Amino acid sequence: MQASLETESKGRAELLRVKKKLESDINELEIALDHASKANVDSQKTLKRYQENIRELQTQIEEEQRAREELRDQMSLAERRAQMAQSEKEDLAIVYEQSERARRQAELECADAKESVASLTTSNASLSGIKRKLEAELQQMQAEVSETLTELKNVDDRAKKTALDAARLAEELRAEQEHASGRRGQKI
Repeated sequence: MQASLETESKGRAELLRVKKKLESDINELEIALDHASKANVDSQKTLKRYQENIRELQTQIEEEQRAREELRDQMSLAERRAQMAQSEKEDLAIVYEQSERARRQAELECADAKESVASLTTSNASLSGIKRKLEAELQQMQAEVSETLTELKNVDDRAKKTALDAARLAEELRAEQEHASGRRGQKI
């Protein structure tokens, strides 16, 4: 009987030890469950923040795409303007050449008039009037040529400015595209 009491005592002590061990394991599991629940809540919050960031980034990408399209439209418009300016420049060059030919022709006529004055001294008074008239026409033509040259220079300056604007817009577009590509790469 003593042996069975000792065995029972040992069994109870073993059961108490196992019970305490199980209670300790349950407490640890509850603590681990608490930590896991908190981590899950934190993960849910982080996930929501990421989803919000993704929505913001998608909105930003859409805005940048719209801006890029607008820049493309502006660049196309600038290219058309540059082509029109180039066409105007070519037209003005033709007008300038015609004016130059007219000026040379007027100079030839003036030289002829001078020869006539030298050979026809008797009709000097009438030829002087013609000469003044021709010189006035020459001055008018030279003024027109100067005006045409000024206009040509202005058109050339506008064409250069337009070309620079188009180059600047192309550079900005390229930078935006690189920037957008960089953001897509970061997002992925």
